[in-house]
Amino acid sequence: MNKFVYALRILFQAVIIAGIYFLYCSNANGTFTLRLDFVFGWLILSLISQIYLMRFPGLYPVSKAVAEEKGEHIGEFNLFVAVGLFLVYALLGPLVAVGFYFWNKRLSVN
Repeated sequence: MNKFVYALRILFQAVIIAGIYFLYCSNANGTFTLRLDFVFGWLILSLISQIYLMRFPGLYPVSKAVAEEKGEHIGEFNLFVAVGLFLVYALLGPLVAVGFYFWNKRLSVN
């Protein structure tokens, strides 16, 4: 995987997770109260899961040149879909990582 794209995905995921945590710790009167609880741990675990999820070749971005070389077409990826996927990864990252672990294990056994 391209190291720049890899670093960029980690950066975007960290920004989204920080935003979720900021909203979680914001109070109704506009103040911010730092909370170190289950949600904080879950979001950190989710960020760590991103590193694991990027190991799967099926999730790597394919360049236009590689797609044309293979005779495939590469479509445009909607920005809202991309942000939505990042949010799913942020909120459900550990569950998605466990699912991919068992899926990969099942494929490698056969």
